[in-house]
Amino acid sequence: MLERTGDYDRGDYDALERAIWIARREQRLDFDARLLEQDWTEVAEFASTVCQRAALHLKPWQSPPCDCDENDPAERDKNGQALLRRMLAAGISWYEPNRLEALKAAKKPKRKVKRKK
Repeated sequence: MLERTGDYDRGDYDALERAIWIARREQRLDFDARLLEQDWTEVAEFASTVCQRAALHLKPWQSPPCDCDENDPAERDKNGQALLRRMLAAGISWYEPNRLEALKAAKKPKRKVKRKK
């Protein structure tokens, strides 16, 4: 495993690892060569961007939420910014590869698990 750097929490690392896995599988992108030349965090953030673009069916001029600034009033993509704010309010990582699915899952009530005696 490569050493990771950056200001990420556990949820961010999980989301970034899933983004690399999804981008390799669904987008058929070869990240092994990138990992030899670039830092893990750069590659993982790129994978997150690729996954969010695909999951949200974004146009070339639209920004995925992971590329938006939640507090910048001059943010050019207000829809991406609004989605980012909703995700962060729900406690979902900025880098979540499939933000809409994660948001739906966050809204579902938790099932109580019955313990066997």
